[in-house]
Amino acid sequence: MKINIIHISDLHRDPNHPISNDALLNSLVRDIHASTKENPSIPLPHLIVVSGDVIQGTGRDTPNPNEVLQAQYEQAEEFLGRLADELVGGDRNRVVIVPGNHDIDFPTMHSSLEPVDHLAVAPRQRWELAELLFAKDSLYRWSWADFSLHKIDDHIAYGNRIRQFITFYDRFYSGARHYPEHPQEQFGIFDFPSLNCVIVGFNSCHMNDPWNKQGAIHPDAFAKACTLLRGRQYRGRLRLAVWHHSTKGGPQQFDYMDTDFLQHLIANGFSLGLHGHQHRPEVLDERYAFGGGKKVNVVSASTLCGGEKALAAGVSRGYNRLIIDNEDFSSQLHLRQMANSEFQNPIWCKGALYEYGSMISFPLQPPDEPDPAMYTNEDLREAEEHLRASRHAEAAALLEPLIKINELASLLLLQAFLDGGDNAGIVRCFANPVSVPEFVAVADALYEEGEYDRLRQLLNSPLFANHDDPSVIHIHTKLSARLSQ
Repeated sequence: MKINIIHISDLHRDPNHPISNDALLNSLVRDIHASTKENPSIPLPHLIVVSGDVIQGTGRDTPNPNEVLQAQYEQAEEFLGRLADELVGGDRNRVVIVPGNHDIDFPTMHSSLEPVDHLAVAPRQRWELAELLFAKDSLYRWSWADFSLHKIDDHIAYGNRIRQFITFYDRFYSGARHYPEHPQEQFGIFDFPSLNCVIVGFNSCHMNDPWNKQGAIHPDAFAKACTLLRGRQYRGRLRLAVWHHSTKGGPQQFDYMDTDFLQHLIANGFSLGLHGHQHRPEVLDERYAFGGGKKVNVVSASTLCGGEKALAAGVSRGYNRLIIDNEDFSSQLHLRQMANSEFQNPIWCKGALYEYGSMISFPLQPPDEPDPAMYTNEDLREAEEHLRASRHAEAAALLEPLIKINELASLLLLQAFLDGGDNAGIVRCFANPVSVPEFVAVADALYEEGEYDRLRQLLNSPLFANHDDPSVIHIHTKLSARLSQ
């Protein structure tokens, strides 16, 4: 099974080169369909991943910032909706979106701050302020524009700095998905059973704003997402993660995430990560630092709509095409880049990355094999709850995979089948009965299902033909008489 993904990022449109939705959509759809005829061919996508920076955003002193942001998000929503219509049959759940630093509302963030008169502080105490400024999750902010120190005073306003993104997100998914307001809840799980993969979108803008550019994911959000991934429906799924910020930067940069995050991805069974932010394509192969030989691959995308100032030297606008083989656990990355210099009407073609060319192949870490013993107690408890509520089919679905490793599961499964009148299930799972209750149940089920030849074989088997248990003697006599009629 192959999973085909379009990975776009950094959609923020340069006000000096305002590309329209019509021009952008036409150029992408044309390139995506044309690439199916290239050599090697790139299939049409199953999924669309948008790794942040949906809009350009506003400055601190932008007039009517709410109206500006709303207009930008409406433009982005129309574009992504039409892209979904063209490529994934209009199924917006097949579009995975996360926020980026451009999605932060600067005026709202600024309104949450209270000035701090650092010059009035005694010189010996300024060191303490400096330590507070650079502390992890610091509430202090420094403005280089006017050499002023500020402190987050209104936490509600600071939390609302992505309010416009939340509104856009909820509207895009028509209420089927809701983006949480609290940082410790800011993740989204996109499950695709038909593709046997699950994608988790994270917010890497925890405590991030224009005056604190470092990326971070709230540790509770990451932990809660990974806890949910231990759920039954995700077992054996290929795990992908999406966020915005890059995990490394140059000596003069500080707007990236701690690379240790990749170790957490490996430890929690993720095979592939997708991000943007750095406006250039890249492939990382990160190995587990604590033994075990596991790894994660990380792919970044260039900016889709950024202008000249957003592009690094020698890098063009671009986007990624990924083909993931979910059987041999390999991936192909096909780079697409803008071939012309007319920002308002792009033409896309094959891109290139260093010596790799336009296509890069790399093996993926296979998903962890589900350990049945790890989940047995959880499944048994849930199955018992289903039985008490007379949800026999639900209980049976949980218990059937466990009967070879747990005796209690066999007892409960037989009860679920009997109470639910599932004779076919009894015959399927207990065809070779090893106890009196199983023999009685299987014999009755074979008769009810019209499996008379199999029933005769069971009744004539040495184990049960001479059995001295009263229940067995009764069912043996009753059914033998019926078969002889």
